[in-house]
Parts: sequence; structure tokens; C-alpha cells
Amino acid sequence: MGRPARAPGPTGVVGRLWSAVGSAALVVVVLAVLTGCSAGGSARADAEATAERFAQAVSAGRGATACALLTRDAREDVETASGVGCATGISRLRLAVPPADAPGDTLVYGRAAMVDQGGPALFLARSGSTWLVRAAACTPRTDAPYDCTVDGS
Repeated sequence: MGRPARAPGPTGVVGRLWSAVGSAALVVVVLAVLTGCSAGGSARADAEATAERFAQAVSAGRGATACALLTRDAREDVETASGVGCATGISRLRLAVPPADAPGDTLVYGRAAMVDQGGPALFLARSGSTWLVRAAACTPRTDAPYDCTVDGS
């Protein structure tokens, strides 16, 4: 018994062109999968930069700067929890934030990100071309969602 017969494919110039188009399409698909799955270095770096600016602002007591990096719902949560405006209230909440330059993990899922620098985590949301903090000072709980001091979800 010999090999099974193969269906004839395009030959000559058409065959070479078909092969080149197929190879190019494969490269495009592979690149799209790789960059899509990694969420892109730029998105990750931008989310980390926002988390770092937020941690620096909170640590330095710059409430207005920290609040400018929060989503609208997160600002409202700060005001509800503290009973005062966000710029003053964020200091009253005494958020636990890791040092701004602490190493950690950043996971990006489309328009959402989580930055965990070995302490309380931050959850971010993409707003236009920037990232904003949606939840802050979040600690994991067994068999339950994170417990966040600021929760704008």
C-alpha cells in the first residue's frame, strides 16, 4: 500500500502565490494571537504607571492628585465612606498602598487591569486612552471576591 492520494493543489505561479499568501496569513494570525494574549506591553506599562502615580499621591497625602486618578464611581465611594469630598476623604481612609516602586504583577484583560505589588492590589479600568483606578487597597479573600477599601465597581 502506498500513500493516500492528495488532492491536487494550485501549481506554477498560482501555487507559489497561494503559498506566499497562506504563509503571510499565518504570520498575521500568530502575531495577532501573541499580542492579543499578552495585552501588549504598552497597556501593561500604562496601567503600572497609573498605579505608581496613585500610590505616590496617596503616600504623599496629595488627595486631589489621587482622586483625579480614580473612576467617577470610585470617587463617589471615597466620599460616601469618608463623609467628605474625595480629596480630603482619601486621606481619612488611610489606604494601604505598597511603595510606588515595589515590584509586582500586572494583569491586563482588555479594558481592565489588576496591579498587585505584593500588598493590597489595585484594579484599574481603561477610560479613553488612559487608565483610572476602579478599586484600591484590595486584599484577597478565600472563596470570595477581593475586599477593597475603595470600590467603584
